[in-house]
Amino acid sequence: MDRTLPLLLDYPDDALLAERGRIARAAPARLAWFARWWAGAEPRVLQERWVADFDLRGGTALYLTHHRFGDRRDRGRALVALKRLYREAGWELDHWELPDYLPLVLELAAVDPRVGEPLLAEYRVELEAIRRALERAESPWTEVLATVTDVLGPVDEDAVARLLDEGPPTELVGVDR
Repeated sequence: MDRTLPLLLDYPDDALLAERGRIARAAPARLAWFARWWAGAEPRVLQERWVADFDLRGGTALYLTHHRFGDRRDRGRALVALKRLYREAGWELDHWELPDYLPLVLELAAVDPRVGEPLLAEYRVELEAIRRALERAESPWTEVLATVTDVLGPVDEDAVARLLDEGPPTELVGVDR
């Protein structure tokens, strides 16, 4: 996995903005248009668009377990398992993000493909659903997600359609029906 992908998908904070030119020049040729846009956009415009595309649309959230487990208890167990996977791979997470944050998973796949790539493949359906939701929103980040999903091979189309139609599962614990 290309090392620029996690950077291109992460929130453009001040540190990332300071490195945009270098990152854009290192981006895969397939992402030339996106890299030019990303590197040249006004910082505030880039940040606002990122928030609109990833924080304000549930279907495009970059937290993989959210799409699979929603707010069910299983998500907590999956996050603990991911933390264990990172630790076993020699990574101590000092980053403030949850271990299912896609830029973090992509970083793992770039640095340690034997661990990160199977993890991406495990969440193939969720990644495709995020890509299609971004496409519907006409997000410039669609191409970045397509760069990821295209290397992961075929996807279960029925599962993607179900996830897009129904969204993440919910748990009705303690709620009267």
